[in-house]
Amino acid sequence: MKQYNLLPIVAGILSAGIVGFSFLFLKNIVSETSPLAILSYRFTIAFIVMTAFILLKVIRVDFRHKPVLPLILFSIVQPVLSFSFQTYGMKYASSSEAGIITALVPIFVMLFATILLKESTTTIQKASILLSVGGVSYITVMKGVDGEANMLGIILIFLSVVSMAFYTVLARKFSKQFSPIELTYAMMGMGMIMFNLVLFVSPEKADFTVLLKANFILPMLYLAILSSVVTSFLSNYMVSRMKASQSVVFMNLSTIVSILAGVFILHETFYTYHLIGTIMIIIGVVGANIKGINIPKQMTQKSTVIHD
Repeated sequence: MKQYNLLPIVAGILSAGIVGFSFLFLKNIVSETSPLAILSYRFTIAFIVMTAFILLKVIRVDFRHKPVLPLILFSIVQPVLSFSFQTYGMKYASSSEAGIITALVPIFVMLFATILLKESTTTIQKASILLSVGGVSYITVMKGVDGEANMLGIILIFLSVVSMAFYTVLARKFSKQFSPIELTYAMMGMGMIMFNLVLFVSPEKADFTVLLKANFILPMLYLAILSSVVTSFLSNYMVSRMKASQSVVFMNLSTIVSILAGVFILHETFYTYHLIGTIMIIIGVVGANIKGINIPKQMTQKSTVIHD
């Protein structure tokens, strides 16, 4: 496999792995402070770390003579809107409802990419994306739907899905003008500004003492640096190198990682439906990235000679 085909795939797998483990770290700190405070700390740390790397010339950004206003709007969609809808949607929706609805992201990306980017997908790719979505939904349903459906929660999670899908399509579009690092830096900066602003005017109070606790700051560093900066960069890089509908299907691999993390770290039970759903997701991811069989020119030339 050629390098330019392999690197985006590796980026997608790494991103899914980091996101899959992030649920464990988030679970450890979610009871320590409010969700809004966690988002505020998360993106503030992420922005500070990226700024330090820029000042040390480890990474480079250059926004001169580039359309900054569209970049700001892009950064509002992700992470501000998608994270806000998701965080507050989880207050009202059950985890199973959120899991099923979030699994629909690849379908919306495929739809938006077709309309806005004029991207085309083969029948095999469409079926594979649906199979991957079905794998996540199957695992979620088999876990059991907990609680009664709450319409507000469902709407908020749905808006989060639309935001994530729209972000993926915009990232593909803006990748022609901005580097993956520049897109990531803008996202972290806008996340820091907006979440801190909302935290300042909201009745929720920031408890900075939690930042002095090792059992809080270590998971927070994982969420800020790896699960925010690194995964955003990997996602932006991946979507700049492949179709939006192909890149987004990798996010479903995070479900597999979270299951394996639960089994091997939290000693949770691995059921048959986990295996079935995992196989569906993997086949779906592979199928979504199949470009089709190319017949070598030598074969077509030989067939032409024989026909003549």
